[in-house]
Amino acid sequence: GALRPSAPLDNGEAPPLTAEAPMPSDDPHDFSGTWMHTDALIFRNVRDMYGLMTPFNEAGAKALARRVNSKSPFINASAICRPAGQFWQLDLNFPFHIFQSNNWMEWVFEEYHGIWNVILDPTAAPAPKEKSYMGRSEGHWEGDTLVVETKDFLHDFWIDANGVPASASAKVTYRIRKVNPGDHNPFLQVLITIDDPTYYTRPWTLARRYHWRPNRVIMKEYNCEEQIGDPSVSSDAGLIPEPKG
Repeated sequence: GALRPSAPLDNGEAPPLTAEAPMPSDDPHDFSGTWMHTDALIFRNVRDMYGLMTPFNEAGAKALARRVNSKSPFINASAICRPAGQFWQLDLNFPFHIFQSNNWMEWVFEEYHGIWNVILDPTAAPAPKEKSYMGRSEGHWEGDTLVVETKDFLHDFWIDANGVPASASAKVTYRIRKVNPGDHNPFLQVLITIDDPTYYTRPWTLARRYHWRPNRVIMKEYNCEEQIGDPSVSSDAGLIPEPKG
């Protein structure tokens, strides 16, 4: 029979909204507002949305094993306050705002004060001269689903806190739609497909939910340097460089 998505779409729930709480727009093409990942954080993504094992190739399995088995954790973008990529930003349990126009969409995250720009009209946004930490994201609508393709990353990045890998040449596709069940909080349903022959034998997909959270519209101050440790003592929080290969 057909495969069915597993737990990430079904567990976790945001606190109920009060009767006075503002609601998102009824327009399915308008994602504006404050959202948050309220499901349990997955530290190591070794299964896809259907419960199948993540299709690592030899290089991908080796990279993850090296990171998991190291006695000292390796330096990564998050630990040195560099943009860690959309996947990391979206997966942690911090709120984010979406601002939107006809030509672009901007996701602003409380964590790291990160920004994800999604170009909806490429003619209105010239191609960047250089690759970037967050890559280049272009989106288009397929019915009520926003399809965002992201590529041209500056360097390899970690998909999660345990180090499931993605390469700079990866293409990550997000299929995003707004769901209003009526009996509980509206949410964004996001299917994330990683297409990266450097580390995987085939594309694979994860599913996530981000609930409407108007009570988190005022972001808390986030100081990355204080989180990783006093930079006057150590700039890398005791992490070590990851060996190549």
